[in-house]
Amino acid sequence: MSFVVGNREQYLEMLRMELENATREEVAEVDYETESESEPEAEPFQTFPTATTDDNVIKQDFDLTCGMRCLQNMYGAHIVTRQEMDDKAKFLEQEEAKIADTVEPKYSPALGDYSIEVLQAVLENKGKWTQRIAIEKIPSEYYIPVLETNPTFVGFIVAFPGHYVTVKYRNELYKCVDSLRGVATRVIDRRTLFKTREGSIFCSQDVDDDRNVIAVLAVGGSPFVEYSLLHNSWSASVPSPHKYANEIFGLLRPNLTRNMKRAASGGNEVVAWYKRWKTSRVPPSASVSDFLCTVLRERVSDEKTVIVKRNNEQAAIRCSTVEGMVQALLNMQWIIPDKHFYFQLAESLVQDEYGNELDLEAEGALEDFGLSEGSTITLITHAVSENVANVGGFYTFKCKIEGTCIGQQHNAYSVRDTQGKVHVVYKHCIETVTQ
Repeated sequence: MSFVVGNREQYLEMLRMELENATREEVAEVDYETESESEPEAEPFQTFPTATTDDNVIKQDFDLTCGMRCLQNMYGAHIVTRQEMDDKAKFLEQEEAKIADTVEPKYSPALGDYSIEVLQAVLENKGKWTQRIAIEKIPSEYYIPVLETNPTFVGFIVAFPGHYVTVKYRNELYKCVDSLRGVATRVIDRRTLFKTREGSIFCSQDVDDDRNVIAVLAVGGSPFVEYSLLHNSWSASVPSPHKYANEIFGLLRPNLTRNMKRAASGGNEVVAWYKRWKTSRVPPSASVSDFLCTVLRERVSDEKTVIVKRNNEQAAIRCSTVEGMVQALLNMQWIIPDKHFYFQLAESLVQDEYGNELDLEAEGALEDFGLSEGSTITLITHAVSENVANVGGFYTFKCKIEGTCIGQQHNAYSVRDTQGKVHVVYKHCIETVTQ
């Protein structure tokens, strides 16, 4: 399917008329161009500051060969000829006819008008890789730095309504190269590339750049593994572009110890892919990609896994705050509001720096209570005896606890009795301590 939109037949008829007029004026007929016939045209001088006259650009004539010119302006005139483009388009139409009753045209024999499938197929035959960018889903500040980490990345093929252009990337600089005559090359600041303005996406934020972008195709010499991870792990809640990119780069470093340990948990296929990735940019299989995306989601999320043990059971709780952890345990009915409970970490009471326990009223991040990724805590619950004390009554409570002191906080002791149960005894309730 072509990116070209609008009244295609009307546009083609207009170009046919221009061709006839050019012939009457004794202009040579347009024929298949060889590489030697594609002479570059020097850019005309423009007055606005973002234009450049340094590049030689291959221009199109009275035709719709902008797709072919995109490839030539990206790699040079030698990359493809008009005959190759036509042959590839015919081949794709023939292949589609084998599986579909209606075949959508992939080109115009007279004018070109190549579909994006033709451009992609030609690039693949030349050993190149392409990646369709989800410009409506992912903001450019996320995907541009990720694409740039591919050392073979050369730029974008950009589709406007009815036209293609090339956006070349080199030395941290972007240039929009247009095959239409009279249109100068535009230098674009990467910070303004593919940003939204008035509900549409544009190549730049220049006031005279008024052609909205409808599709973007990244082009390079190797697979875009980094972008695939970004796209497949994307969610409604994401961290900053800098953090997201750094986590992707870190995940793809095969020499990191934490990556090797995690890869071992994914099986031999994951370990084998990391070994290959050390020396060549090979795309991961579907199962390896799923594994990498799972790890990436964990690393870009603020959530952590806390292991909660209760008697002979344990559960892994994913949360970012203590409120979230307590709510998860309430949903599991491991704790209920009318039963006292507390948590222990390494036989010490779980509390924040001010001595506040982790209870139903607790608030804050996991780190505020000394919890981190993989922390294992023990949930201890005590039922309140019925018909012993009534709410509102005044009583004197006396108790005797004998056992080993296993922990001390500024306001309480942790004591394990002779039956192995651990009691938290608050200091202000203690009359005497004897040994």
